[in-house]
Amino acid sequence: MGCNNDERVRNLEKQTEELKAAVNKNSAALDYDLQAKCSRDARVWFNENWSRDKDTVLLDFTNHYNKKLNKCFIVVEYHYNSNFAGTGGGSWTNDMELSDVYENSKYGRFGENHYTYWKPTVTSSSEVISCELLDQKCKTIEEFNGLLRPYMND
Repeated sequence: MGCNNDERVRNLEKQTEELKAAVNKNSAALDYDLQAKCSRDARVWFNENWSRDKDTVLLDFTNHYNKKLNKCFIVVEYHYNSNFAGTGGGSWTNDMELSDVYENSKYGRFGENHYTYWKPTVTSSSEVISCELLDQKCKTIEEFNGLLRPYMND
């Protein structure tokens, strides 16, 4: 009964390795397809939800399919001229938002106003007006980017 056990074990191990390789290949192809779909759908979502106007300085996005969460995320960055400084100065605002493309739900936002004054001397300053991701609060753009990382890198 046990004459060919070693050969049978080797054959089963070989078959197991071949099956693992096939599964990994299929998994990589599926991941690529999901990333490509996320990219296409993020562009459509962005075009449907955002538009430029005369005050727009920068309006762009990045997207990422998060395999771990099985979600398609988009970060929109919007810089626009704002008139908060009044005469003798200029101001612009940086708004960033993290959203789920398919659920159309916002996860977090960062907003910061930047001011420049020319009189009596040139000065500049900035103030964070909002910084949060889900229930986590933050105080700087660096902290916000740190909170974004798990969503945009996994």
